[in-house]
Amino acid sequence: MDVSIPDSLSEFIARRVRSGGYPNADAFVADLVRSEAGVLDGVAQGEPLAIDRYFDRRLEALMDEAAGSGDYMEAKSRDFDEMEREALSLIRHE
Repeated sequence: MDVSIPDSLSEFIARRVRSGGYPNADAFVADLVRSEAGVLDGVAQGEPLAIDRYFDRRLEALMDEAAGSGDYMEAKSRDFDEMEREALSLIRHE
């Protein structure tokens, strides 16, 4: 697989490799992909989605995956209200 990296990120990657953390750019990129895959796999197993600077991208990836799964179920406002009540109840009892 070939991946194109924008010039704006090439120097960042080069600095990480030079710092001794990675033997080459391929290893650095592979580590990033493994990390992201681990997060998304954890979410699939019920772990919470970390709210960090990558939250939007991860949420979008999960929504794309859900949309492509064929298991779509329409939710109404009352459904979200019920989910919120259930979540609040779980929080209060932990």
